[in-house]
This record gives sequence, C-alpha cells and structure tokens, in this order.
Amino acid sequence: MKDNFISARIFMGALTNLATRPFRRLVTELGAQATISEMVIANYAAKGGKQDRALMRREPHEKIFGVQIVGGNSKNLVKTAKQAEYLGADFIDFNCACPHHSVVSHGGGSDLLRRLDDLERLLGDIREAVTIPVTLKIRKGFAEEDNVVADVVRIAQNCGAAAVFIHARTKFAQYRGPNDWQLIEDTAQKSDIPIIGCGDLAHGSDVLEKMRTSACAGFALARGALMKPWIFQEIVLGTPLDPSSEERLEIIRKLANYTLDAFGYDERGHKRARDFLYKQLEWLARYVPTGAIGRALPLQEREGVWTPRDPLEDLMRQHDTASFDKLLNMVGFDDNVDPDWHPVWTDENEDRRA
Repeated sequence: MKDNFISARIFMGALTNLATRPFRRLVTELGAQATISEMVIANYAAKGGKQDRALMRREPHEKIFGVQIVGGNSKNLVKTAKQAEYLGADFIDFNCACPHHSVVSHGGGSDLLRRLDDLERLLGDIREAVTIPVTLKIRKGFAEEDNVVADVVRIAQNCGAAAVFIHARTKFAQYRGPNDWQLIEDTAQKSDIPIIGCGDLAHGSDVLEKMRTSACAGFALARGALMKPWIFQEIVLGTPLDPSSEERLEIIRKLANYTLDAFGYDERGHKRARDFLYKQLEWLARYVPTGAIGRALPLQEREGVWTPRDPLEDLMRQHDTASFDKLLNMVGFDDNVDPDWHPVWTDENEDRRA
C-alpha cells in the first residue's frame, strides 16, 4: 500500500446537494477521517458567486477537508483552486468523473476522459497554481468499453498529483452494473502514487476487508454513507451495527439540528434546511436494516418486500414528503423556528445563507 497523501484512509466522498456541510459534520462525528466538499463548478465559482463560495467553506468540525472542483477552462479552474486554498482547504480534488450532462456538455467531468491532452494540461495548471496537494477523481472511461485508467494515472503522476480517486465504472454505465474493483486493485498495486478506491461500499465490513487486503491507500464512501451514516462507526469499531429505529431517529435529530445550525433558525434558514433534509431523508429511507432481513444488503441490490420491526422503522422506509415531515416533527425540527433569530453578519454566514 502506498502511503496516503494526508494521513487518512477513510473519506466521505463528494455528493452535490447531499454531502452538505451539516452532513459532513455528522459523518465526521461518526468516524470519517477526511471529507470532500460538494462539487464546485469552476465556471461559476470564478465569478465570485456566494453560493459557490459557500461550497468551498469547511465546517469547524471537519478534520481534513478537500474542495472538489470541476470544469474545462484553465483560468476558471486555477482561480477556483486558489480561492479554495485561501479559504482553508487541505487539498484540491479535480473532478474528471462526473457523468451528468450539465457538466459533460461544458467540457468538464468525465468528458475529459476522452480528451486526455486537455486533462493533462488542466491538471498541470491547477497543480502549479496552489501549494496544497491536488488529487484527481476519475472513472474507468467515457464510452461503454473504454478503459483509460492506466493512461490517466500516468498523467496524474507526471503532473505531480498527490493521489487518484477511481470509480471503476464508465460514464456510459453511470451507476449501473458492477464496479470494477479488480481494476482498482490492479492499478493500486502497479501505481507509484496513492490510489483511493470508490464505489459500492455499503457496509463497514466491506471497507474493513479491503483495508486488510488491498493495495489502495484509502477508500471513499458516498451512496453507502448516505443510506447509513453509521458505516463510519462500523469501521472505527470494527463490527457491524444494526441500530434500532430510535437510534436512527437520533441520527436524524442531529442532522436536522446541524442543518439548522448551518442555514439559520429564521424562516428563510428553516425552509432551506427542510429542502436539503428532504433529499437526505430520501436516501436514509433506502436503508434496509440487516436485522429485519437477516443479512447485509449489497448497495446494488434492492430488497423488494421486508417486514419492519416496529412502526417507527416502517415510517422510516417511506419515501414521501408527508412521512419526512412526520420524522422531522418527531425530532423537533418545526419547534426550532425563531422569527426573531438573526445571523451575525460575517462573510462566512453570508455565504452560508446564499
């Protein structure tokens, strides 16, 4: 195993509108060693928009924090990377993996996997612009049969990148089908720079087994952590967890409180907090308790019919806003509106509420 670039092996991966600062605060408390911002679109951030600047700010609770940037314009990427370093990021993660049309159509994300000369130029420009480590997030390739991983890892090494995060599906595959962990492992064994494996890590046991056997320097969790944030606790404790519905409700309570802390307790902050919590509750509702079905469900598998162990667990598996509102009411979310609340108007708070 190559030494990691920031002395962390377990990362909370970047997830737009989901791995928010409140959520990252929660998973840091649960054991995440390093966290990464929501994806920052450089073309917007370089223009100084408050919302984009807010994405680059770390929560005080985050131990090791990276800012992920995406784009195809060198000037904007460099300006955004410099701003992220100024705001206190520990590393910059250059996203060449995002499969979404809104990013790819503008020459960013996974589109760069079919333009390796441009990828190399942009990565080099970012690396020269900042003094903190720069990492690269990639996929297996763009088209269905593509595999450019070896070429991109060589480029990353030549440009002085500190590590490469690999999600081993193509842009074409999106999130369908198996993640090619054998490719990640083969790359980690041959690479001269740290490789961080990503994809389909749904349980602490999955990660612990790879930590024991893999040449990867670390592992990034994303969708698995959205469904069960306590996956980080499982890794720290070295044992599977089957939290009760009341214990899961306490996690929702913390997440709701942390979200209000971030966005404010007035009506404006309360509305924004609810919007984000709806997205996160949708993912939490996808979790199927191991004790209810007698096994740990793989991330790509769906359990069609299962029997909740109590009424609260039944409520938690519902995917409608009425059920989400019931859960938020149970944790006192609606009782925390304070129309007389006013933020202390620092630049940070202004960004936070943008």
